[in-house]
Amino acid sequence: MFVQGGANGIVVSYTGIGTTSGYAQRADTTSTMIEVEQIDDLINRKIDEIPSLVGDGLIVPKGRLVIYGAPGSFKSFAVMQLCYSLALGDDWLGYEVHNKIKVLYMQAEIVERRLQDRAAKMHTFYGEAENFSTSYTRDFSLRNEQSWQDLADAVERSEADFIFLDPLSQLLPGSEVDDKAMRNFLQGLDLLSTHADCGIGLVHHARKGVYSGDGVLYKGAENLRGWSGLNGWTDTVIRLNNPRGIEKNTIEISWEKVRHGPEPLEKWLRFDSDSGILVESESDPKQLVYKVLRDGPRTRKEVDTALIMQGGKAARSAGRYRQKLVEDKIIREYMDAGDKRAKMIEWIEKK
Repeated sequence: MFVQGGANGIVVSYTGIGTTSGYAQRADTTSTMIEVEQIDDLINRKIDEIPSLVGDGLIVPKGRLVIYGAPGSFKSFAVMQLCYSLALGDDWLGYEVHNKIKVLYMQAEIVERRLQDRAAKMHTFYGEAENFSTSYTRDFSLRNEQSWQDLADAVERSEADFIFLDPLSQLLPGSEVDDKAMRNFLQGLDLLSTHADCGIGLVHHARKGVYSGDGVLYKGAENLRGWSGLNGWTDTVIRLNNPRGIEKNTIEISWEKVRHGPEPLEKWLRFDSDSGILVESESDPKQLVYKVLRDGPRTRKEVDTALIMQGGKAARSAGRYRQKLVEDKIIREYMDAGDKRAKMIEWIEKK
């Protein structure tokens, strides 16, 4: 596959993307002079800073972005909200948006009426957004040359600076665990991005066996479903998670990879069903305990210390609150096998 600018716009020539035949490179006999310089010259040479679209390098122009989570983690709502924020230049979930840009959101999973209802709710909150284009592409996948050309044509018509594909699994021909299919798919998106001069955002699912809501908590970007190279391809990985035991419409957002800036702290969001948007939520003690235990068991002392130092609870109150979580089967206490004097606490991942 290759993508080029033709007399009538972007032209896509496709061979083997997403199929078992593999990725066919176009022959190129152009000679390239590979520059060589001393390391001190590199250090002293002025190179422009990488600009940022959102926050301190959280999302960059022409970047690669993946937002993932389990069903019910409000991924699509968060992405539509991001599209509105980029189109209007408004903050997104408390993160500063530096410039207005044109965006294209392609929805390939839900029925069109649900997409319309979501957009209508958000419109009452955000108002007009002429830089925000949508495309309903259910049952569409990038399975052959014509489908890649159709995608290129849609991007050209929208004049988008950033496109969002929701979800990856619907647009990818073949299986997400087929390394060759996923690699070819991402190479195709890279070529499209280069020649259309746009960034690409993908909405994706977590691996099977990693649950949310009433199941197992997530533990890192390795839980992106499918080929492990997806994490290497992207500049930014965002996880949305609603752990068991946390209020139904309360979501944790984690920046699991930020290539061009520092990773910010996790924050909690609440889904407002009236407006269809996620808003920042004040942290409560249960969320604080989850944060301490998210990556594995900790001692009772560590949990109580967090409740006292960060949650503002007195020592006796911290103990009572911890015991209430045990009684509610949100956390579990047990003796450390290696140290019988230490009581360990873990978040109960699944009932």
